[in-house]
Amino acid sequence: MAEEEKKGIGDQAMDAVIDVRNELIVQSANLYLLVRRVLLSSLGAVALTVDEASDLMAKLVERGELAEADMNKIISDLRAQSAQREADAAKAREEITKKAGSSLEDSVETILTRLNVPNKHDIDELSRKISNLNEKVTALKGPRNNSH
Repeated sequence: MAEEEKKGIGDQAMDAVIDVRNELIVQSANLYLLVRRVLLSSLGAVALTVDEASDLMAKLVERGELAEADMNKIISDLRAQSAQREADAAKAREEITKKAGSSLEDSVETILTRLNVPNKHDIDELSRKISNLNEKVTALKGPRNNSH
Protein backbone atom coordinates (compact mmCIF):
# COMPACT_ATOMS: atom_id res chain seq x y z
CA MET A 1 0.00 0.00 0.00
CA ALA A 2 1.14 3.50 -0.69
CA GLU A 3 1.85 5.81 2.20
CA GLU A 4 -1.18 7.99 1.31
CA GLU A 5 -3.49 4.97 1.52
CA LYS A 6 -2.17 4.11 4.97
CA LYS A 7 -2.96 7.61 6.27
CA GLY A 8 -6.41 8.37 7.52
CA ILE A 9 -8.55 11.09 6.01
CA GLY A 10 -7.77 13.35 8.97
CA ASP A 11 -4.02 12.96 8.43
CA GLN A 12 -4.41 13.64 4.72
CA ALA A 13 -6.48 16.75 5.45
CA MET A 14 -3.89 17.93 7.98
CA ASP A 15 -1.11 17.40 5.40
CA ALA A 16 -3.11 19.45 2.89
CA VAL A 17 -3.61 22.21 5.46
CA ILE A 18 0.10 22.26 6.24
CA ASP A 19 0.95 22.42 2.53
CA VAL A 20 -1.45 25.33 2.01
CA ARG A 21 -0.12 27.13 5.08
CA ASN A 22 3.46 26.69 3.90
CA GLU A 23 2.57 28.01 0.45
CA LEU A 24 0.89 31.05 2.02
CA ILE A 25 3.98 31.71 4.10
CA VAL A 26 6.22 31.49 1.03
CA GLN A 27 3.96 33.80 -0.99
CA SER A 28 3.78 36.34 1.86
CA ALA A 29 7.56 36.29 2.17
CA ASN A 30 7.87 36.84 -1.59
CA LEU A 31 5.43 39.77 -1.40
CA TYR A 32 7.36 41.28 1.51
CA LEU A 33 10.66 40.95 -0.38
CA LEU A 34 9.15 42.52 -3.50
CA VAL A 35 7.77 45.48 -1.54
CA ARG A 36 11.10 45.84 0.25
CA ARG A 37 12.99 45.92 -3.07
CA VAL A 38 10.61 48.52 -4.49
CA LEU A 39 10.98 50.75 -1.44
CA LEU A 40 14.77 50.39 -1.39
CA SER A 41 14.90 51.18 -5.12
CA SER A 42 12.85 54.32 -4.59
CA LEU A 43 15.12 55.37 -1.73
CA GLY A 44 18.13 54.79 -3.96
CA ALA A 45 16.55 56.91 -6.69
CA VAL A 46 15.90 59.72 -4.21
CA ALA A 47 19.48 59.56 -2.94
CA LEU A 48 20.80 59.59 -6.51
CA THR A 49 18.60 62.58 -7.34
CA VAL A 50 19.92 64.47 -4.31
CA ASP A 51 23.51 63.71 -5.35
CA GLU A 52 22.87 64.81 -8.93
CA ALA A 53 21.14 67.97 -7.73
CA SER A 54 24.13 68.73 -5.50
CA ASP A 55 26.48 68.31 -8.46
CA LEU A 56 24.28 70.57 -10.60
CA MET A 57 24.21 73.23 -7.89
CA ALA A 58 28.00 73.10 -7.57
CA LYS A 59 28.35 73.65 -11.34
CA LEU A 60 25.94 76.58 -11.22
CA VAL A 61 27.94 78.15 -8.38
CA GLU A 62 31.13 77.74 -10.42
CA ARG A 63 29.50 79.60 -13.30
CA GLY A 64 28.33 82.29 -10.92
CA GLU A 65 24.72 81.66 -11.78
CA LEU A 66 23.79 80.74 -8.25
CA ALA A 67 25.05 82.12 -4.97
CA GLU A 68 26.68 79.60 -2.66
CA ALA A 69 24.27 80.44 0.16
CA ASP A 70 21.33 79.71 -2.13
CA MET A 71 22.95 76.45 -3.18
CA ASN A 72 23.46 75.36 0.43
CA LYS A 73 19.82 76.14 1.22
CA ILE A 74 18.57 74.20 -1.79
CA ILE A 75 20.78 71.22 -0.94
CA SER A 76 19.66 71.36 2.68
CA ASP A 77 16.02 71.41 1.57
CA LEU A 78 16.61 68.47 -0.78
CA ARG A 79 18.26 66.48 2.00
CA ALA A 80 15.39 67.24 4.38
CA GLN A 81 12.88 66.14 1.75
CA SER A 82 14.92 63.01 1.13
CA ALA A 83 15.01 62.20 4.84
CA GLN A 84 11.24 62.72 5.06
CA ARG A 85 10.65 60.46 2.06
CA GLU A 86 12.91 57.84 3.60
CA ALA A 87 10.95 58.00 6.86
CA ASP A 88 7.67 57.77 4.94
CA ALA A 89 8.97 54.77 3.00
CA ALA A 90 10.03 53.04 6.22
CA LYS A 91 6.61 53.68 7.71
CA ALA A 92 4.91 52.38 4.56
CA ARG A 93 7.11 49.27 4.62
CA GLU A 94 6.17 48.63 8.25
CA GLU A 95 2.45 49.06 7.51
CA ILE A 96 2.64 46.76 4.49
CA THR A 97 4.48 44.15 6.55
CA LYS A 98 1.79 44.30 9.25
CA LYS A 99 -0.99 44.07 6.66
CA ALA A 100 0.71 41.14 4.91
CA GLY A 101 1.09 39.31 8.23
CA SER A 102 -2.51 39.99 9.18
CA SER A 103 -3.71 38.92 5.74
CA LEU A 104 -1.69 35.72 5.99
CA GLU A 105 -3.16 34.92 9.41
CA ASP A 106 -6.69 35.58 8.13
CA SER A 107 -6.11 33.41 5.06
CA VAL A 108 -4.74 30.52 7.09
CA GLU A 109 -7.61 30.81 9.58
CA THR A 110 -10.15 30.81 6.73
CA ILE A 111 -8.59 27.76 5.10
CA LEU A 112 -8.43 25.88 8.38
CA THR A 113 -12.08 26.74 9.05
CA ARG A 114 -13.12 25.56 5.58
CA LEU A 115 -11.27 22.30 6.11
CA ASN A 116 -13.01 22.00 9.49
CA VAL A 117 -9.71 21.80 11.36
CA PRO A 118 -10.24 22.55 15.05
CA ASN A 119 -8.55 25.63 16.46
CA LYS A 120 -6.90 25.97 19.87
CA HIS A 121 -10.14 27.04 21.54
CA ASP A 122 -11.97 23.98 20.14
CA ILE A 123 -9.21 21.65 21.31
CA ASP A 124 -9.12 23.23 24.78
CA GLU A 125 -12.91 22.87 25.04
CA LEU A 126 -12.75 19.21 23.98
CA SER A 127 -9.93 18.56 26.46
CA ARG A 128 -12.01 20.10 29.24
CA LYS A 129 -15.01 17.94 28.31
CA ILE A 130 -12.85 14.80 28.19
CA SER A 131 -11.45 15.61 31.63
CA ASN A 132 -14.97 16.04 33.00
CA LEU A 133 -16.06 12.74 31.45
CA ASN A 134 -12.99 10.98 32.88
CA GLU A 135 -13.83 12.30 36.32
CA LYS A 136 -17.42 11.06 35.99
CA VAL A 137 -16.29 7.62 34.75
CA THR A 138 -13.82 7.36 37.62
CA ALA A 139 -16.53 8.37 40.09
CA LEU A 140 -18.92 5.77 38.65
CA LYS A 141 -16.28 3.02 38.71
CA GLY A 142 -15.23 3.82 42.26
CA PRO A 143 -18.26 2.43 44.15
CA ARG A 144 -18.49 -0.64 41.88
CA ASN A 145 -14.85 -1.59 42.49
CA ASN A 146 -15.27 -1.23 46.25
CA SER A 147 -18.36 -3.50 46.36
CA HIS A 148 -16.66 -6.46 44.60
